Amino acid sequence: MKVHNLNLTKLKKRLKSSEVFENYNLKNMTTFRVGGKAKYFLKLCTIEDFVKAMLYLQDIHAKIFVLGNGSNIVFSDNGYDGVVIKLCGDFERIQETHDDIQVGAGVMISSVISYACEHGLGGIEKAIGVPASMGGATCMNLGCFGFEMSNIISFVVAYDLTKQKIIYLNNSDCEFGYRKSIFSNKNYIILRIGLKLTPCKKDVIKNTMLETLKKRNTTQPKGFSAGCVFKRVDGIVVSKLLDEMGAKGMSKGNAQVSQKHANFILNLGNAKSTEIFELIEELKQKFFEKYKIKLDCEIEFVGE
Repeated sequence: MKVHNLNLTKLKKRLKSSEVFENYNLKNMTTFRVGGKAKYFLKLCTIEDFVKAMLYLQDIHAKIFVLGNGSNIVFSDNGYDGVVIKLCGDFERIQETHDDIQVGAGVMISSVISYACEHGLGGIEKAIGVPASMGGATCMNLGCFGFEMSNIISFVVAYDLTKQKIIYLNNSDCEFGYRKSIFSNKNYIILRIGLKLTPCKKDVIKNTMLETLKKRNTTQPKGFSAGCVFKRVDGIVVSKLLDEMGAKGMSKGNAQVSQKHANFILNLGNAKSTEIFELIEELKQKFFEKYKIKLDCEIEFVGE
């Protein structure tokens, strides 16, 4: 549902520590650097403002999208005719308790890695170099180099859109799977994550970080992208098969498959969301024709 009935003055009066914007440019809010404008953009900085905003937006049946760091998102060139929410302020804090680390959904995973290393806590360092927020990483159960978010998460605090209240979920309640979780269905908004990390020597953590970064730099391209485009299929290395079918260098406008990694698409400068979408569809079609395997996209397209 569109949000033409949103009363901006009324919404702003409800919020004490947050910001509201109209016609907000989304292009620089994603790692792909693609997209139009959001009708409304909210930077919510406290749990109180978050709850007040959600109750109001749900009451008027506004269309809502919660944005992390936009590292696997492509916004439409036509923008988003709804409300995009960014969790900031209190949601960007890291707190250590007696038996875990609690992080806000808006915290960058790189910040958690730095904090953990400084305090001699291991388990998340293999995610170094991933430009994701903790909320986004948890939602999609981010994984790389043998690491998965689900292995270090003890609990998640989230807003239940159906019940309109904040709930607590243990790891087993989150229904983690390969690049998915219970949060993937958009019925919940992640607010805070509890992490179980392991005491470890700082030198060991730093060496793992350096080795991981070396692997990334060797195998993955620089530039504007959303990371791997397609999910793994039954243990098959998709990038290898894409390479064998000649995917590297394929392009649509300013969207091009990386010459370094066949499962990456790069924005060469001014790529359109339609060009990225069309290139992905062409890759899926050619892949199926050659291998009789259907590819599932990791990237989420948002907007019309």
